[in-house]
Amino acid sequence: MPDALLASSTGIARLYAVAVGENKAAAQPPGQADAATAARTNADARAKVLGWARRTIDLIPTSWLITGAGAVLLATTAAFGGLATAPADPVPEVAVGDTYVGSGLEITVVDVELWDETGNSAIYPDEEKGEKVLVVAVDVVNTFEKPRSATSSPLNQGSVDAIRIVGLDETPSLSHRDDGESSGMLQPDVPARLLLAWRVGADDFHDGDVVSLTLPDTTHRVGDNVLRGEDLWEDLRVGATLTATVEKAAAS
Repeated sequence: MPDALLASSTGIARLYAVAVGENKAAAQPPGQADAATAARTNADARAKVLGWARRTIDLIPTSWLITGAGAVLLATTAAFGGLATAPADPVPEVAVGDTYVGSGLEITVVDVELWDETGNSAIYPDEEKGEKVLVVAVDVVNTFEKPRSATSSPLNQGSVDAIRIVGLDETPSLSHRDDGESSGMLQPDVPARLLLAWRVGADDFHDGDVVSLTLPDTTHRVGDNVLRGEDLWEDLRVGATLTATVEKAAAS
């Protein structure tokens, strides 16, 4: 076959192949074409939304995001009561004559009296000012295995002089009821009747007044490091409360 005729035949074949391909594409069903177009449109829309969201988040300070997340967490937790504080155990109330056990001691409040003079307390009222002595008598037993001071200190918190009358912030003086001597040391399992005394004004307390007392409690531990082996009484707190009536009495 002549070269010119072969070239002409090859060109016609190529044109026919292109035309057939175009006709096949053009012959694609309308439904498939619409679905493809919709898919491309949806993909473009999602890409635009994601891009906008990323740019918006980048503009928000990190601290705002953390605060917002914390607020959501708190709101969710609170809704389920997760942050509710556990109710504290109520402080027990005892009566005059009842024995309270706390801070390594057995304490029994015997009475509360108002004195005009010193008596066996360690308080000296100013008679010209009409001062008086408010006295709480207590029976105390040291339940610890070792002797312990009746007066408190930084290492011996919550001893006998940690008993308080509500409204009086001063630490009371402490003495033995029978002789007025200093309370000193409390021996293990040996009962002692002690007097806690406060100097008060002429009109601060009267016969028949009702007063509230707090009785101490602490936690015992054995020290370490420089306090190795020392018995420590710490974490002073109110262990019980008591209500008593003041009685006007002569000094004993």
